[in-house]
Amino acid sequence: MIKNLKDFYKKNRVYSILMIVSMICIIAIMVGIILYFLGQTSKEKYGNRLEGISSVKISDKKKKETKESILSNELVDNVEINIKGRLIYINIELLNGKHSDAEALATTILELFSDEKNYYDMQFIIENKDKDETENFPIMGYIKKGNEVIKWTNYVEEVTTDEKA
Repeated sequence: MIKNLKDFYKKNRVYSILMIVSMICIIAIMVGIILYFLGQTSKEKYGNRLEGISSVKISDKKKKETKESILSNELVDNVEINIKGRLIYINIELLNGKHSDAEALATTILELFSDEKNYYDMQFIIENKDKDETENFPIMGYIKKGNEVIKWTNYVEEVTTDEKA
């Protein structure tokens, strides 16, 4: 068998060298692809964006206290606080209320996160259970870390005929 390979090599030297080079290239490409995909799965989900989070990590106790503080407001029916990376999602369900009530409530919540608001972005989603006031709800607000003012979605308040005059 070795003699047959030597004879083949002597007769087809150029083709033999090309086959060996092609096999090496195919193996190198396969190794590169495997290393690329394995490298993608081993990295952290958020990369290095969460550096320093341990110094301002929000504990379950803080979440619970904040939730209880929000629920103590008579306008609030339900509240959910979810933290994903550097984002705090606060979903609030009002029993009845207006946009001004929702915005005031969000500002009060922002004060509860006085230390964390310089590290985390916060998003507020406020819904209303009141059938008469649901037309302009839900409203959404967002504040980027380090900012002081919550940016709200645009909404149009209806003007009654008494207010026009």
